[in-house]
This record gives sequence, structure tokens and C-alpha cells, in this order.
Amino acid sequence: MAQAGIIDAFDFARSGKEASGSLPLARFGRAMEGLPLQPRDETGQVHWSVRGETGKHGEPLLHLHVRAAPLLVCQRCMEPFVYPIDAHASLHLVKSEAELDDGLGDAAQEADDAAADVDEAPEKVVGSRHFDVLEQVEDELILNIPYVPRHDVCPGAPLKTSAGKPAPDAEAERRPSPFAVLEKLKQKH
Repeated sequence: MAQAGIIDAFDFARSGKEASGSLPLARFGRAMEGLPLQPRDETGQVHWSVRGETGKHGEPLLHLHVRAAPLLVCQRCMEPFVYPIDAHASLHLVKSEAELDDGLGDAAQEADDAAADVDEAPEKVVGSRHFDVLEQVEDELILNIPYVPRHDVCPGAPLKTSAGKPAPDAEAERRPSPFAVLEKLKQKH
């Protein structure tokens, strides 16, 4: 690869080549837009790999694997947290934009429909002799970072009981219910 991340996509797939690397999260401006400053150490790295192959029907494929752990801010408690990403994507290379919407041949389509239950169909992308793998890596980051990030359970949030309701704390049990106070007022009038 002469320039980092640039490959001849069709040759890469046909030859079954592999490539990998890692870059700082900050390098992916579109994906990091609106996110907090990312760590500069190993935790702030995106690790990626790509492997080419020819599919069952002779179609050129790229298999992309992206791992990262961006720092996000929970939209419930506004505390930062690390969000692990371990994404896999299969890309079916086509030669032109017109082919993006074209279906495969009938036999190939039936085989793909049968396989769709087992495995997700590859996404079609326009391949080229100057294909930017890092752009695909960034697209995977964007697709995997939640639009509204939040913890599964925020730190400091009340623990839930087995019934799914917050566990009562001692202070909450001592406070009278606001509805009990209203009930007393209602009885006086």
C-alpha cells in the first residue's frame, strides 16, 4: 500500500490479500464529531483489519474488522464512559454506482436468499484501484457509535429489585407519600 489505507480493491480481493493497522480515534474526524477528547494512549486507538476473497459466485469481497473503545458521555447521567466496538462487515465490490442497485443473477439471488437466514448479505460498495479502506473503517465506527449514548446502568443509580423496580432506600421509606398528605387534606374538607 503506497498510501496508508489505499488499496486496489479488486486485486486485493482476487489475490486474497490481508492488511491491518491501528490509528488514533482522533484521526477519524467524522466519527469523533461531537464526542469528548479521546485518550492518546492505547485505549484511544482504532484497530482494523481487512481480508479480500472471491465469493461463491465469483464476486469480489472485502471482510473488514474494526475494534475500538471510544470515550462517550452518557446522556442520562452526563458521565463519561468507554463504549467497546467490535464490528465486522462484508463488502461486495461493484464497478459502478449503477451496480449498487442491480440484483445478482436469479440462481445467485436464490442462493443468497437461502444464506440470508444464516449470514447477513454483504453491503455493496463501489470498488476502485484507489479504494480507501480507512473511509470504510470510519463508516463502521459511525454505524456502531450510538446516537444517544448511555450506560446500561448509570453509576450511582438506585439498584433494581428482581421485580424491576428500584430498591427502596431507608430515607425514601421514612418520607410520607405526597399522596398520603393529599388524602389527609381531602379528609379535613
